[in-house]
Amino acid sequence: MSHRTASASAASLLVAMCFCLVIIPQGSAQSLKSLISLSQVLAAKPPNAPIGNFNIIEDGNDSSKPIPLCYFPYLSLFVRDGKPYNSGGSSGNGYYNGLAAISLALEHLNTGNGTIVPDLDGINQRCPLRFFTDSFDSEAQEAISVNQVISLTDRGEGQMVPCAILSATRSSISIATSVISSLRGFPEISALSTSTVLDNKEQYKLFGRTLPNDDGTSIPLLAKLNSWNVNHIAILHMNDAYGNAFADDIRVAAQTDAPGLSIVSVPIKRDADNTTISNAIQQLKASQCTYFFGIIFPTNLVDRVMTEAYNQGVAGTGSHTWLFSDSLGSTVTSRSFPVGSPLEKAYLGTGILQATGGVPGTEAFDKLTLSMQQLKTDEHDLAFLNDHLPRDYPEGKSVNHSEVTSQETFLSSPGFVAPYLYDAAVGLGLAACELTSTSEPNEYFTGEELFQAFVQREFEGTSGSVVLDPTTGSRNPRSALFSLTNFVVDEDAGQGMVQFKGVDTDLFKSGQWESLVPYTFNDATHAIPLDLPALETDPNHLSTGFQVLGLILCGIIVGLSIIFACWTYRNRGLKVVRASQPIFLYLIASGTLLMGLAIIPATIDLGDTNQKGADAACMAFPWLLTSGFSLTFSALFTKTYRINQVMKSAAKFKRIKLTALDVMKPMTALLFLNIVVLTVWTVIDPLQREHIVVAQDAFLREIETYAVCSSDHAGIFLAILCVINLGSLVIAVIQAYQARNISTELSESAYIFRAMWIILYVSFLAIPVLVIARDKVEAYYFVTAGLIFVICSSILLLIFVPKVLATRKNNPPETSFPARWRMMNNEAPEEEREEEKEQENNQEIRKSNGMGIQILSSSAKAELEKEVYKLKSVCMMLSRRQGLNYNSLINNGTAEQIPIIEGEDIERE
Repeated sequence: MSHRTASASAASLLVAMCFCLVIIPQGSAQSLKSLISLSQVLAAKPPNAPIGNFNIIEDGNDSSKPIPLCYFPYLSLFVRDGKPYNSGGSSGNGYYNGLAAISLALEHLNTGNGTIVPDLDGINQRCPLRFFTDSFDSEAQEAISVNQVISLTDRGEGQMVPCAILSATRSSISIATSVISSLRGFPEISALSTSTVLDNKEQYKLFGRTLPNDDGTSIPLLAKLNSWNVNHIAILHMNDAYGNAFADDIRVAAQTDAPGLSIVSVPIKRDADNTTISNAIQQLKASQCTYFFGIIFPTNLVDRVMTEAYNQGVAGTGSHTWLFSDSLGSTVTSRSFPVGSPLEKAYLGTGILQATGGVPGTEAFDKLTLSMQQLKTDEHDLAFLNDHLPRDYPEGKSVNHSEVTSQETFLSSPGFVAPYLYDAAVGLGLAACELTSTSEPNEYFTGEELFQAFVQREFEGTSGSVVLDPTTGSRNPRSALFSLTNFVVDEDAGQGMVQFKGVDTDLFKSGQWESLVPYTFNDATHAIPLDLPALETDPNHLSTGFQVLGLILCGIIVGLSIIFACWTYRNRGLKVVRASQPIFLYLIASGTLLMGLAIIPATIDLGDTNQKGADAACMAFPWLLTSGFSLTFSALFTKTYRINQVMKSAAKFKRIKLTALDVMKPMTALLFLNIVVLTVWTVIDPLQREHIVVAQDAFLREIETYAVCSSDHAGIFLAILCVINLGSLVIAVIQAYQARNISTELSESAYIFRAMWIILYVSFLAIPVLVIARDKVEAYYFVTAGLIFVICSSILLLIFVPKVLATRKNNPPETSFPARWRMMNNEAPEEEREEEKEQENNQEIRKSNGMGIQILSSSAKAELEKEVYKLKSVCMMLSRRQGLNYNSLINNGTAEQIPIIEGEDIERE
C-alpha cells in the first residue's frame, strides 16, 4: 500500500519539520505540529529503504544524519454498512477517537511532553526516534483485515514499514491478523480484543494488548459476585470463538478466585430464531439462578433475549439481576422504551461490567480528555485527523468521515479504546527508545525485540498502572481499571417513554472494588437479591399436637407419682403400708416422676429454643431417664431383698436386724455409678443437637432435615449405663421371684412380674420401631414418650393399686355405735359377742387366706401379745375346720407345720 505524494521539495520540508520539533513548548498538549510536519515531509519524499522495522528519512540540512522513523499504523473499524461508524459516539468504543489518541501519544513522544505520562518528559532529547501513524479500515471483516495487514507488512518500494501495528478490532479479526503479523516479525498491540486464545504465544507470538483478556475480565466479575454473596450464576453467551472462550475463561478463573461458585452456561447463535431463544431462556430458568451474565450482541438479539426472559419470568421480576459484558455497548442508553413495556421492565437495574481506560476524576484520564477536546479546537489538528482517516476504499465506494468528525460529540470524551490506544502507543515508544538509546543508526532492533521490551515495560498511563504479563502479552487485570455501569431510569426523559442512563456505581482498582454510589437492582432498591429462589426447608420440628400429647403423658405420670406418694404418706400408719416399707414406696414414686419428666427435654427441639438450649435438653434426657429408672428398680429390688432376708431368718428362728440404711446401700451404690457415668459423659463428650440432612435440591441446599442428639462416644456411655441399670432390673426380678409366696402386705412379686412382662412386651415392639423410625421425628418422639409412659404407669399401677384395694378390703365399715357401746359395757347378749368375735376371726382368716407366713410387726409386748392371741384364735378355727387337734400341733408339730411365728425379736420398720 503506497503513501500520499506531493511535489514539494523534500529538503525544505525536512528543515521545517526539524524547526517545529525545536520550538514546540514542552508543556503543550493541544497541538500535533510534529506529526503535521512529518506528514508533509513524507508526502514530499517517501522514506529510504527501511532498516529492519524502521523507516529512514533524511535531514534536509545534513543528509549524513538520517532520522529513524517508527511507524505505528492503526487498524480499526471505521465504516459499517457503507456509513462511518464510531460505535455510539463518545459513549461507545470511539474508533475515530482512537486515531486522535494515537496521534496525541506520538506527538508527546516526538516532543517529550510528559503532561499525561511523566515518563515521556524530555524523552525526545534522549531518543533518536521519531514516530508517525496512519489509519486503515477493517470494516469488521476478517478477509479485509488480513489483506490490510499483508499490505502493510509487504515492504514494497516507497512504502513505510511498521515498527508495530496498533489495532482496535474484535477478537475474531485479531486472531486472523496476528498470525500474519507475527510470522512477518511485526508486533500487533490491541486495545479491544480480549479472547484468551490470543495468549497462545506459539501461534500468536507477537500479539499483545493493553487491556485484560476475558480471563482477566472474569476476576472483577467474580469479585463483584463475591461481594454480593452470589454463589450461583448462569451465563448466556454467543456460540462463537469469542463467546465460548469468554465463558470458559470465567469457569477457569472461578476455580481459583471463586471455587464455590456454581456456573451454568448456555450458548446462543447470533442468528438464533425465536424458538432457539425460547429454548435458551428455558435452560436459564431451569437453572433456578437469579443472577445472569450476558455475553451477547448485537442489539436486536439482546432485545429479543430480554423480551423472552421477561415473558418466562427471569427478567423484570424484581428478583432477577442481569449483567452484561462490554459487548452490550450502548444498547440500553441510546433508546427510549414505552412505559410498562417488557424491555423497560427487563432492562431496569441491569449493568455492564467492562474494562475502562479511566473514569472522570482520575488525573491522567482527565488530562487525556482535555487534550483530545483541544484537538478539535485547532483546525490544523482536526485537518490532520481527517487527512489520515482511511481513504483507500474500492472504486465506487465513497466514505464521508466528516459525518463523524463534524459532530458536536466528536472528541468530547475519549470513549473506550482511546485510553488503551494511547497507552499502547506510549508503551511501544518507550520500549523502542530504550532499545535505541545506545545504538547506532544501522543497529536497530527487530520486531521480536521490540515486543519483549514492550511487555516488560511498566509505566503509569491513562488507564492506570500499565503492567503486562510477559508470558502472554496481556494486561495484568489487577493493574487495570474496570467499571460497573448501572442502568437506571433517567428522570429527565419525556412522559410516556422511559430512557435509561448509565451510572458508574463501582470501580475495580488495584484488585479491589470501590463503591462510588449504591447499585440499583431490578426492584428499584439497593437491597442485594438472593442468588437462588427463597429456600423452603422442612426441619421436621415436632408439631404442636405431638408436643401437647407428650406433655399430657408426662403430666399423667407426674400426677400419678405425686398422688401415690401422698397416699403413702397419708396411710403410713396402716399395716399394709407399714409392711410395704413407705420409704421404698416414696423412692419408687420419685423414680417414676423423674422418668416422666424426661419427656419434657425430649419435647424440646430447635424450633423451640436456640442451639445452646437444644444441647442442654439433649443431655438432660439421659440424666432424668437413667436416674429415674435406677431409682425405681433399685428401690424395688432393695425392698424385696429386705423382705426375703427377714423371711429367711424367720424360717430358721433366727433374729436379724435390718435397718433402712443397711438395705439402701446397694441402691445408693447403683445411683452413684449412674451419676458418675453421666457426669463423665457430660464433661467429656456431651450430647449435642445435630442436623441430619434428609434431602437437598439441585444446589445442595438442605430442603429437609431433622435433628438428633448425638456425640462421638455416646454408644460407649449408653452401653455402660445399660449394663448398670439392666443389672438392677435383673436383680429386682430375681428378688421378686424369691418373694413370690409372701402376702401382698409384705411383697409385690406377682405384680412386679406383671409389670416386667408388660415392659418387656412393649419394649419388644417399641425398640425396633425406634431404630426404624430414627429419621421420623414425630414417630420417634411418640414411641419414646409412649414407652416411658407404659414403663412408669405399669410400675405405679401394679405396685400401688393392689395396696389401695387391700387397704379398702382389710378395713370394712365399722360396727354401728349402739352395738359397739353394748360391747364395751358388756351389755350385749352372749350370742352378739360370739358373732362379733367370729367376724374378727373371719377377717383374720381372709387376711391370711389360711396360708403363708405372717410376720408380727408390733414391738410393744402388749400389742404383740394381742396379735399372737388373734393369730392363735385363727389357728384354732382353722384346726377345727380341718379336723386337727390344735394342742397336738402346738406340742408335737414341727416349725414348718406351725403357722404362727411370734416375732418379738423381728425388727419392724
